[in-house]
Amino acid sequence: MTRMMIQITILLLGSLSNAAVWTDVNQWSEEWENRYSAWVKSEWNKNFFSRTQLPNGQSNPYYGLRVDCADAVYSMRIIFAYEHRLPFAMKDPTYSSSRISNKMSRWDRLREIDRVRGFLLYIHETGSTRSLPSDTYPVAIGRKTMRSGGVLTTTPVNHHSWTIKEILPIGVPYLVYNSVVGSHSGFGMQERKSWPNPNWVFEGDYSSSSGAGFRYWRPIASLGKPIWEVPGYSTEQFRIPLQSWAKTLQSRLKLRDEEDGQMITRLIDNVCVGFKDRVSYVNDALSYKRQYPGCMSYEAFDIYSSPSRDERIFDDLMLLRRSYREVLQRNDGRDLSADQKARLRKIFPYISQSAASEARQMPVQNVTEDSVCVVTYSSSRSMDMAEFKRRLFAGWISNNPNERAEYRWGLLRGPSDHARACPSWGGWSPRL
Repeated sequence: MTRMMIQITILLLGSLSNAAVWTDVNQWSEEWENRYSAWVKSEWNKNFFSRTQLPNGQSNPYYGLRVDCADAVYSMRIIFAYEHRLPFAMKDPTYSSSRISNKMSRWDRLREIDRVRGFLLYIHETGSTRSLPSDTYPVAIGRKTMRSGGVLTTTPVNHHSWTIKEILPIGVPYLVYNSVVGSHSGFGMQERKSWPNPNWVFEGDYSSSSGAGFRYWRPIASLGKPIWEVPGYSTEQFRIPLQSWAKTLQSRLKLRDEEDGQMITRLIDNVCVGFKDRVSYVNDALSYKRQYPGCMSYEAFDIYSSPSRDERIFDDLMLLRRSYREVLQRNDGRDLSADQKARLRKIFPYISQSAASEARQMPVQNVTEDSVCVVTYSSSRSMDMAEFKRRLFAGWISNNPNERAEYRWGLLRGPSDHARACPSWGGWSPRL
């Protein structure tokens, strides 16, 4: 081998052994941010990690990645940056002055797409809802600032986040997210076209320092700086009375009004998504319980309990109930179809009364032609949204992962003797 060939070989081996996750050749700019937003709006969806093929027929290189809520947020930004040769960096949550970026070389012997997958998995382990406030900043109210590719986060009390696919013309966010990561959940994500309950989003701290609210990605140069020095930083969304937060934002973001029938369909769909997804996370808890039948440890209890998820379904049902009442009070429901009215009467049979009064009087709801969202929640048992709502509002649905299926789904009212004998760390029950 000649000396020149030896030198070339050494250079090639050296570059391989220090390969970045990917080489960035472009730099973030307003034009690239606009392209990123357009990509999220058109490409980012709940099947992003569960589809085996891309629309062009090629294999999906990201198939099989399981993401929780913060994983989805970081993945959205990382994948666009990789595919368009842009830099990605986040503040290292384990070291105050360090950054994690695509320049890491720990996967240098892998081919590029495997380096990217390794990097994504590393970020999934390192990043969380706790780290998101350091990598994002609160934005002003407007369609140009609350745009596709941004995020909506809660306070640490509820440690949840959503990616913003888009702000719909009716002024409502279209959110893609995940909260179920287990053997029964598959690789898909979830979506909702509605406002989360702002009292839940900002629980414990309704301020610009809470880390909650609508946020966007910090420029890399702003990582580690005081948040008020980030270009575009705004406290505007925190100056709205919390009780009118969602309505005020929607009125300022909308391009057109939403018809009553369309609104009711959208809100029913949101409840149905939460109801169906509950099957996966309860089944994950039951599978774990069959393997480890004793009392759960704190770590297992935290993973498999469902107070926040059940509360979100309750919030969505209450939003549907309030919206239905408002429609009836405004125009006696004349814009609703006959089918919608029949389904709503089944779910809320005493709509003129309080939710608490309705919960006390509501009879068992069997599956009928007026049923909506019929779900098989165990091998041979099904119920519709109306019956699930009845059990949930009556306080029969259990979020305690030490309970059997009969208690988790409200066939029996707990707590059971076993659950009483086990330690429990937090829970939730409806307040009507």
